[in-house]
Amino acid sequence: MTLADAFTAHDEAMNYGGREGVSNLHLIQSAIARPYSGYHRPIARKAAALLHSMVNNHGFVDGNKRTAWLTVEILIYRSGFRLDTAPDDRIDDLVVDVASGKTGFDDLTAWFGARLSKASAHP
Repeated sequence: MTLADAFTAHDEAMNYGGREGVSNLHLIQSAIARPYSGYHRPIARKAAALLHSMVNNHGFVDGNKRTAWLTVEILIYRSGFRLDTAPDDRIDDLVVDVASGKTGFDDLTAWFGARLSKASAHP
């Protein structure tokens, strides 16, 4: 996950509305660095750390929750994993629950752990 990835994800998030712009670059940098701090080795912990930080750091003026989810998708894909969600997994509710504090880091880790698997090798 790079800063360029975060900005690309934010640009995509803005396609659905919102105000563009950065409110605090350091908070964005901190959020994308957290999964690589050494405390989050399994991919489920990395994904949880990124989502938790991107949602709660509020580095962008608007669209932080949407941007957070998109950055997590990038991280998972680039790490060679896939996220297998069920039709009744309400991603929007999950992200809002993270923002409200209803879903914490440990719960997020468990949520991702139950849904992540190694991606198949491409031919």
